[in-house]
Amino acid sequence: MVKGVKNIKNVRMGDYQSPAGITLIALVVTIIVLLILAGIAISLTVGNNGLFTRAKNAANTWREAEANEASEMQSFANTYDETLKNLGLDGNGGNNKNPLKEITGEERTNTETTDKNGNRVVVPAGFKVINPDQTVEEGIVIEDVSANNNDTVGNQFVWIPCSLDGENNTLKYDRYAFTRDDWSGRQSFVLVSNGEYEKDADGSYKIQKVNNTSGYYHEALPEDERISIQKYGGYYLGRYEVGTDSSRNESSEGNIIATARIKENLPVYNWITRDEAKTIAERMYTGKSKLCSSYAWDTALQFIEGTYAVNSEGGNYSGNGGLKNTGYHAVKNIYDMGGNVFEWTTETYDSVFRCVQRGGYYNIVALYYPAGSRDYGSTISSGSNIGMRGTLYM
Repeated sequence: MVKGVKNIKNVRMGDYQSPAGITLIALVVTIIVLLILAGIAISLTVGNNGLFTRAKNAANTWREAEANEASEMQSFANTYDETLKNLGLDGNGGNNKNPLKEITGEERTNTETTDKNGNRVVVPAGFKVINPDQTVEEGIVIEDVSANNNDTVGNQFVWIPCSLDGENNTLKYDRYAFTRDDWSGRQSFVLVSNGEYEKDADGSYKIQKVNNTSGYYHEALPEDERISIQKYGGYYLGRYEVGTDSSRNESSEGNIIATARIKENLPVYNWITRDEAKTIAERMYTGKSKLCSSYAWDTALQFIEGTYAVNSEGGNYSGNGGLKNTGYHAVKNIYDMGGNVFEWTTETYDSVFRCVQRGGYYNIVALYYPAGSRDYGSTISSGSNIGMRGTLYM
């Protein structure tokens, strides 16, 4: 017996166990799986859609975004600076010039700008400002310089800034009753009760002449005027009564072919009915010019301020030698709303005396018919003492 070995002849092969480890097949499979995973990892990392490519694309996208953002910011800055330039302001909110001087009338669209005090002014296309060194409070005057309509070149209007609601201390575009105890033309809103005023079916407030309750002045806000005021924050009132090239007389009644002009020192366009006045005004600038409404007339008087609405003694009234050409007496660059001739408006009265005149005329005293006064006439009324005033909207 070999030393150290006991009963070797009784040992069976099944009594031995295989040593711990993996088979050759398992090893091959593992290597293949690892190679596949390695290939996938390499593909995800360095392929056309791999991690490195994506990272590179992301970096490029980021740089492009930065460049676009910088470009957009510069564009915004340029637009902001241009806006300030157009408004006549510098970057600190101060005035750097008077932009009204730059408007030539060759602009194809309405130009929004400011006066030297920063007050907003919108100048219609085809017009220039003739007094750019003055302010809105003094009366900014525009003049037609368009080349496509010689009939209107030289017409002048005054900017009346206002708003529909009167908020933020703006002038409200509205009808007003101007009262004074010692003149026959005084009027007031019709009081219902508790501070409420009576309205007509058209939604307008009733205004009555004191001591005359047989009829009422009224006018609904014209829709085209509402839209224009809301968009532009103002309108233009004819600087002068509407004039024409030659004097008119009673034989001129019914003849309205003469060209209407809003210029200084012209014969007044008189001997016209209210409906004729409306036609004359509307054909000056089709779709933009109108016969003065009560809203336009009253708001302009509020713009003038002071006592002019109830005391227009500087105008052409009795004792001054009769009818004058346009341009006799101005307040804030607006001429003759009080005196010279009554002026037709689109406001209405009752069914008999439907048409309303404003402002007095040359052969009565200013005490009774100042600029704020209202009077009425029929649809066939005309005379040497009745003319008109135009307005311009945008």
